[in-house]
Amino acid sequence: MIKKKRKYNTNLIKETLNYSINDMAELYKIHKRTVQQWLKEGLHKIDNRKPYLTLGYELKDFIKNRQNSRKQKCNLNEFYCCKCRKPQTSWNNLVDIKILNERKLLAMGICSQCNSRINKLFSLEKLQNIREIFVVQTIHNKDLIESNLSIVNTDIKKELFI
Repeated sequence: MIKKKRKYNTNLIKETLNYSINDMAELYKIHKRTVQQWLKEGLHKIDNRKPYLTLGYELKDFIKNRQNSRKQKCNLNEFYCCKCRKPQTSWNNLVDIKILNERKLLAMGICSQCNSRINKLFSLEKLQNIREIFVVQTIHNKDLIESNLSIVNTDIKKELFI
């Protein structure tokens, strides 16, 4: 079974052009019935004569609004749970922190509703805020916080390059 595409690149749409159902289907490599469903859902057409035409900027706005309606903003103390499909808090506010590099860290916890694993990326600058909000169990790769990541390869002999 082919998985339904849920995110479309709106930069492919030329705002000054008119698009027919077949043009839109060809642009995004989708079935024309999908585009007809968009028309039923509120995609504006120029008039009721066939072939149905849609202005490019209206198609772009429709797709952007459709994609943005699925987004859910999480608060600082919430994670997005993929199983529950909504923002959830961590079980007992417990998290593990894994420092990925000099700028990013990953907070890992367990969903308070479905007990599945939840993750969220943070900036390393927010480490103090995270410690105030959550009960931090462990911090992995703690040595990356203060380290200088530039490594000099000392095995190369200088005589070879002279």
